[in-house]
Amino acid sequence: MSTQVDDSVREAVLELFLGGDSSFPLEPDMDLVESGICDSMGLVQLAAALEERFPGLEIQDQDVTRENMGSLSAIAAFIRRSGVAG
Repeated sequence: MSTQVDDSVREAVLELFLGGDSSFPLEPDMDLVESGICDSMGLVQLAAALEERFPGLEIQDQDVTRENMGSLSAIAAFIRRSGVAG
């Protein structure tokens, strides 16, 4: 079941790294780095984009890890844990 958080995270990844191509088979647990969608600098860019999408979200440098930011589902879980989105 997709939520607003999941959809917004997916949209951010599609816009930043895939030219907005919503037909790309981006799975929730797909590793964004291993699959070549982005690199570690891309995760930093993604963190900044997510802070803009989710008011109140602050992603510290030490939070930009593959555990927190490595897949759509990991990112959505991180945002939910932050308390800024349900």
